[in-house]
Amino acid sequence: MAFSLGWLAMEASHTAKVAKSDAPELIRRPKVGTKRSMPQEVPTREQNTPASQPQVEALNVPGALPNEALLTFRTPEALAAFRDRSALLGLEVLGHDIQLRTARVRFRDTAGLEHELNEHATDYTHVGPNYLVRIPGLPEPDPQTDTANAGGAEPFRSQGLEAIGASGNRNGWGQGLTVAVIDSGIATHPSLKDVQITHIDLVNDGSAMNGHGTAMASLIAGNDTSVGGVAPAAKLLDIRVADTHGDSNTALLSSAIVKATDLGARVINVSLGSSGSAPMLEAAVRYAQSRHVIIVAAAGNEQQNALSMPAGIPGVLSVGAVDANGTQAYFSNSGPGLTLVAPGVGIISGYAENQLVIGSGTSQATAITSGVVASLLSRGYHGTNIIPLLTRTAKPLGTSKEAVGAGLIQVTH
Repeated sequence: MAFSLGWLAMEASHTAKVAKSDAPELIRRPKVGTKRSMPQEVPTREQNTPASQPQVEALNVPGALPNEALLTFRTPEALAAFRDRSALLGLEVLGHDIQLRTARVRFRDTAGLEHELNEHATDYTHVGPNYLVRIPGLPEPDPQTDTANAGGAEPFRSQGLEAIGASGNRNGWGQGLTVAVIDSGIATHPSLKDVQITHIDLVNDGSAMNGHGTAMASLIAGNDTSVGGVAPAAKLLDIRVADTHGDSNTALLSSAIVKATDLGARVINVSLGSSGSAPMLEAAVRYAQSRHVIIVAAAGNEQQNALSMPAGIPGVLSVGAVDANGTQAYFSNSGPGLTLVAPGVGIISGYAENQLVIGSGTSQATAITSGVVASLLSRGYHGTNIIPLLTRTAKPLGTSKEAVGAGLIQVTH
């Protein structure tokens, strides 16, 4: 079979910059939110080809990084051989992951990829786009129903712990557990002063840190009177994959999931998302799941009837957001496979430069849920029982499962 890949480089307009993330606001509450729409579901090119032929998808599709591809190989040896010859093909290898047998490459045109696949097709299992992964932004709110500009009719104005049964003394919650925060990095903050944090920077571009990761960390393990996290005794593994704009990609996220698993995280918080998945990401999720790691991921803030990735991957604990009335936040994505919801409107958290902010988003709901998972694991619950337990004990909210999953998460005492 001869590959002709000119069709792969179809043009598609898409932005590479993230909207204002999860409505973080300083306590003085400036106006927030930037309207953007989620790219429509990306079609996959199905091939009725022999097992020895790779599956090949269009590359420059909406939501993908332009002129990049993820190449997944059958063996680590095939990946190594490709890296040796890639420069001769005019392909720039931006990164690779031996565990996932995938290389991230940049190309000027498809001629080099076409030649490579024609010569070495049996070395590959998949060729596809590298999706933009980003901190979720928020659409513009309805001024008639969201007068506080917070994402719902009634903001929590707290961490929402009372609503999930987690108020009171939480000393010891999360003891002995490591929660990986795959995000934009965790900065020094008063609410995290007593938390043991290990920092890994996969972006490593020297840019200023986006405050989103610090906010998520404070909701998971914050331990002061201003920001009380759900599991203040947990250790945090900070893996930075998003730059100062809140942008990342499937390759970095996938490698971070593997790294977090190998470094002993029992819970992985992913308050990021993309419009499409990839075999590399799905393999990373399966790798973590095979080692009983629980991945908690944001459903997304695009008002869509589809979950962001990796929230939409089977077995991931996917989290939507509700306001203080228990109503689905106007921005929170719905869809089959949504596990449950958590407080996500008007949530106070830490932020960069020692700030406190009020934010709204499925990101905040996800971090709160990760804290609950860590608290349960630290009390001896087995990882395979956590999702069934949480869905069984969630508070019903009287609306569809696609909107709120099993209901509002509750802490089991």
